[in-house]
Amino acid sequence: MSDLQEQEIVVKVKRFNKEKGDWWQEYKLKVDRFTQMTEVLRRIKTEQDPTLAYRASCHMAVCGSCGMKINGEPRLACKTLALDMVKKYGKNEITLEPMDYFPVIKDLIVDWDNFYERMFKVKPRLYPSKEVLEGKAEHRLKPEDQRELWKFEQCIWCGLCVSACPSVRNDPDFLGPAAHAKGYRFLADPRDTIYEERLKILIDSSWRCTYCYQCFNVCPRDVEPVTTIKKTRAHTKFLTNKTPVANTGEKHIESIVKSIEDTGKIEEAKVYISTYGLVTTIKDMIYAMQNGKLKYALISEAKVKNIDQIRKIIGEEK
Repeated sequence: MSDLQEQEIVVKVKRFNKEKGDWWQEYKLKVDRFTQMTEVLRRIKTEQDPTLAYRASCHMAVCGSCGMKINGEPRLACKTLALDMVKKYGKNEITLEPMDYFPVIKDLIVDWDNFYERMFKVKPRLYPSKEVLEGKAEHRLKPEDQRELWKFEQCIWCGLCVSACPSVRNDPDFLGPAAHAKGYRFLADPRDTIYEERLKILIDSSWRCTYCYQCFNVCPRDVEPVTTIKKTRAHTKFLTNKTPVANTGEKHIESIVKSIEDTGKIEEAKVYISTYGLVTTIKDMIYAMQNGKLKYALISEAKVKNIDQIRKIIGEEK
């Protein structure tokens, strides 16, 4: 196929309005290997159906406004070539849906209010010192600090990571991967003056992440939100008044490390007791026994070989 040879595709769009609810609608058009999904949508709207509603602006993965699910994946339409999706999935049908966990306004347009509330909750801006603001001092950023912050500065607020995140779906107290990426960008900035206040906002939520890495997989700018959550957790030790969730999370990590030091592996029963305490463990053991799961927790396993080498590695990491 030459570069400009066209191929017909079928685009199935999940439509929605308040009067009818949702329904699927098909469109057919020809595309070449350079046709972006934003161009597909523009042509459908101008040539076939002016009622189709979607958002798009920059067409170069900068503004983040064209986020949607393409063949079930959270993607930027402007960064997705139509024929790449045909090749990846082996069929000439492409589905377009609004992002998950965002209320739908119409068709592919979603309501961003809750997303912005979470983003602004982490105070996504620099709070310099009074002396710097008054022009009496200068706070230079070292190259190594700048390199650390630069990756997390690339977030374009597209919401794809939120659409992919199971913790956002299941836990209303989780701020979401985008908010954590933006929050950590300023938490780690040595020029910022509200470190403790910002850490208190982030720390509880950071322990609610399940580390599924879906945000890592879908980010169009390689921001790695899950990395910022890991790094935020490491700051837990600097807080005196920790939330129950943060306390439990910290105990869980300590229990896992101790289990590996002692046996070379994770002994889940002991880790559970150390994390949640004896009273909670007994309650959960009764539930496990009723469901035939207790026998697995009581299995005793031997220590692994060469455990001294494992302890040496852990010591180096500490």
